[in-house]
Amino acid sequence: MESNINILIVDDDNAIANFLSKMLLSAEDLDCDVTITHSAEDGTHLIEESKFDIIILDINLPGKSGIEFLMDINSIDPDIESIIMTGDASLETALGALREGAYDYLQKPFTKEQVITTIRNATQKRQLTMEKRELLKNLNDVNEQLEKANQMLTEKKILLDTELEKKVEDLTNINLFVKGITPQLDLIKLFTTIPRFIIDLFGFKGAAIVTFSRHNFVVHTAMNTGDDFKKGEVYSKDSALINELIKPLIIKDIGQISKNGLFYVSTPLKAGKKLLGILLIGDERNNLLEYYGEELFSTIAGNTTLAIQNALFFDNSKKSYLESLFSFLIILETEDPELREHSERVSNIATKIAKQLELDDDIVTNIRYAGLLHDIGKVGAIKNTPGDSIVDKIKKVHKNTEKIIKPISFLAKGLEYLHFMYENFDGSGFPEGKSGDAIPIGARILAISNAYDEIYLQLISAGKGDNIHNKILIELNKHVGINLDPRIFAILQGITF
Repeated sequence: MESNINILIVDDDNAIANFLSKMLLSAEDLDCDVTITHSAEDGTHLIEESKFDIIILDINLPGKSGIEFLMDINSIDPDIESIIMTGDASLETALGALREGAYDYLQKPFTKEQVITTIRNATQKRQLTMEKRELLKNLNDVNEQLEKANQMLTEKKILLDTELEKKVEDLTNINLFVKGITPQLDLIKLFTTIPRFIIDLFGFKGAAIVTFSRHNFVVHTAMNTGDDFKKGEVYSKDSALINELIKPLIIKDIGQISKNGLFYVSTPLKAGKKLLGILLIGDERNNLLEYYGEELFSTIAGNTTLAIQNALFFDNSKKSYLESLFSFLIILETEDPELREHSERVSNIATKIAKQLELDDDIVTNIRYAGLLHDIGKVGAIKNTPGDSIVDKIKKVHKNTEKIIKPISFLAKGLEYLHFMYENFDGSGFPEGKSGDAIPIGARILAISNAYDEIYLQLISAGKGDNIHNKILIELNKHVGINLDPRIFAILQGITF
């Protein structure tokens, strides 16, 4: 936890402000300074004069609303994490605050545990933001240095000097490498992109990334390494191979090993003193270090580390956003106790089916997200009329779900699966009447997973929980080829729950 957290409380209710201040100052694991003010105008002056890490403000302030004050805060100091206090837990209020840059909101009355947890999470997010800025600054510095070096070498290039030509080529390839991997924020895709760029740009035979996980080393990705390194292989810290890889890293952070006829240069992927993993670059030549020089491999490894850290930060940000959305399901759970558990089960079933079909990792991830959020449309006010059928009500929830998820760019693929989730295999569904394989695979998987759990809930409610999996399959079989995809049903039959 960061020490000396500067917190500003803005609330026209002096009693609540003082209560909140005492709550924060009395927290044993929270080292903070607290300032109190009672209006947006006074809060603005304080932000301009002093440095604050976190601002807790009431949604209803005299003169200027909390939402309007949020916009002022972002224009003065965008690094401040803002937390809204409100007595209105409506989706519209929460999303309005989040759209204007609020980190989270506290619903009155709140507990000390809720406040401390929210402050702790906001502080962690702020730290990650500052770390990301530093990483991006370092990356820009590296790019500027590479551009200057490339320009300098180009100006002094002598056509007959093959050594200089080679250095220019290396620097150009490094520049292309950095520009190619930096925009990739999907960690899974990045681990595939890096070895491909190394092989295509520099002409090496193969490449692999070995990540450090708990007490083991895991081959996270490997390309053109034959039987030397295979994706998913796990090595203990005491294995002979790991000792061979790690030993030179202790001495000079770079080493060489030979395995099955190929020669590998091994370089550490370090974030400060923390070892994230090892980058292996292989070739048939045994003099890679002598021919290319250690600087090339160190530069490739350094930029690989920066790209991985950037993707990890983005991945954490996505998780935070998903957690915020999923919290709405927890709020609604008071009205529908089965909703959250139903969403989790649908997500788990759909993920298992997707993995059995050996779909790409990013498709599996989007199916999992979509399963978790497929019923989030039940959050908020939905107007039903007395004449509405069950299908009418489903359509309204479905429409509200799409409305909530649509603004979130990284959920675009999951949104596509949700959009077609209620299409029927025979073309009789909605919203577009698609049929068969024209329905996206993710949508077909979600449909059968949702149907499975709805029957599960019905049987449990009726006290018919014995031999439940077979009973569900019997009911689902009635709809195979009509509502459900026969191929996915066959996969579902073989899955153990």
